[in-house]
Amino acid sequence: MQHGNVKWFDHRRGIGTIEPEDGEDNILVDISALRRSGIDTLTEGQVVVFDLEWRRGQMVAEDLKIL
Repeated sequence: MQHGNVKWFDHRRGIGTIEPEDGEDNILVDISALRRSGIDTLTEGQVVVFDLEWRRGQMVAEDLKIL
């Protein structure tokens, strides 16, 4: 699992990004991944752990947990 901080999350659009602690490129997160993880929303600065999955040509966050 990866660790990171929520950089931003737009509740209306249902998407955002997570900045990984390892300094790699930001990771996309969408509302469907949050719902599958039992999370309603994210806020800037929250620390999360997540798995990476290749979807639609890019890496996305899945199986998120808020720390």
